[in-house]
Amino acid sequence: MKNIEKKIDTLTKSILKEEKVESSQTLLTEMKNIGIEKLPYAYSSLKSFIDSETMDVHYNKHYKGYVEKLNKALSKKDYGDLELEQIVKSISRFNKTVRDNAGGAFNHALFWKMLSPKTQKANGKILDKIKSDFGSYVEFKKQFEEKAKERFGSGWVWLVLTKRNTLKILTTPNQDNPLMNVVKGGGYPILGLDLWEHAYYLKYRNKRDEYISNFWKVVNWEFVNKLYEMKLKTKINESTVMKKLITEGKSERCSREKVEEIRMIFNINPAVKNTFRYGIESILKSVFPDNWYENGEYAEGSMSGIFDLENRGRSVINKLNTNYNAFCVLYHDLNSVLRYERRPELQLIGLPPAQQVSETKKFVRILDEYKDRIFSSKSGTFQNVMAILGSTNKAGDAREDLVVKKLKEKFGDKNVKKIGELGAKSDMIMGVDCIIIIDGEEYTAQIKPYKTVKVVDENLVSMLDTGQVKVYSTDWIIFEGGPDGILVFDNSDTKIVDGNYTFDKNNLIYTLG
Repeated sequence: MKNIEKKIDTLTKSILKEEKVESSQTLLTEMKNIGIEKLPYAYSSLKSFIDSETMDVHYNKHYKGYVEKLNKALSKKDYGDLELEQIVKSISRFNKTVRDNAGGAFNHALFWKMLSPKTQKANGKILDKIKSDFGSYVEFKKQFEEKAKERFGSGWVWLVLTKRNTLKILTTPNQDNPLMNVVKGGGYPILGLDLWEHAYYLKYRNKRDEYISNFWKVVNWEFVNKLYEMKLKTKINESTVMKKLITEGKSERCSREKVEEIRMIFNINPAVKNTFRYGIESILKSVFPDNWYENGEYAEGSMSGIFDLENRGRSVINKLNTNYNAFCVLYHDLNSVLRYERRPELQLIGLPPAQQVSETKKFVRILDEYKDRIFSSKSGTFQNVMAILGSTNKAGDAREDLVVKKLKEKFGDKNVKKIGELGAKSDMIMGVDCIIIIDGEEYTAQIKPYKTVKVVDENLVSMLDTGQVKVYSTDWIIFEGGPDGILVFDNSDTKIVDGNYTFDKNNLIYTLG
């Protein structure tokens, strides 16, 4: 028996020696590979914490099972050449099977390295950081154990490094990991403990508290320290890159040609616009939870959305959901990031309608992945988007004011009422910008911009560059901004042809100077 134990110890020392000479980059890379990680010690090496039978079952049955099921799930669809950490970070784009098994594979690949047969004490930069953020190492251990005991059912407890470079303790259910973009308030995992019953039950039975307490006997603080130092360097590199690409980098407006391409996609393929609309609304709600109000919560009759963001009242960011100029900026800037990360770029132009919708769904998923960086006050992209939305809204208000003024000159002040207040139900749902009363009869109108009038044939004309094109239930559609003055069309027989409003010439009922 002693000879066997001696051989095991020799083998363990040999493996640990190899571990020490690996570079920090290799440690990080190994965690990304979708493969079977070699256990860096013998099954019996952690006997002060867990028995060899549990380690054998845990490693060979559970962990290997996660990896095999993950690879099988990924093989059913062409996701491209992905690494495990990349999958975990963008987990919202995958189904539940991938989420569960990618989490299981990644969590355990970390967990094996976080354990060591050699008893170690917390030291180095990670110990300094723990003392700084928790007050003392003893207080940290106390909070870690308390969080672990509070986790009901299966899951993990983690020490993570947050985006603000602070340490935080949190738990995740099942095989979720703090890196997953679906985990609210997550971060980069520095230390973790498996709280699933299969990790301890053969040895501890129902004494989970004892299992948690014994964890400290085998923590590989050398690895945790390296992981922390690596992440600090990575965060510095990421910060530099993201300042160039998103955070503080220059974000330019799209060219007129690019904007027109997006506008035509929005108008010809409404499913693209709707996919983006619902996706971005969900993202904004999660990024600005304190500014989100449901119907009637902010004020009587108010629509749901973001309020009090840039100033008092409904924010212009609510108009991002249908603004193709802002969409173009997000699309362009996100592709810059994807190019840097050597990930496939987004492609909408020239695709069949169904593929455009599929690509827009991908666009929304990646936006969600980077939402906290993009929708930040320091983000050049965010500043650009808000400037576009602000100027668009300002121009829209000026247009409506001018049209209302001209209508009042024709029909009288008391007979024309402007409705288009930002967030008004009648404007948002029905598209009513103003109401006109003629001989006691009420007419509703939507006001749009235009640049030129295109003669289609002897009976039909199309309005070009009118912004968002969709069906309105108003009595009139009024166009302002072109060389022919303010044109008022009867909306009872409006057609949308090639993404443009098209009218019978006889439906032009007023021309205002």
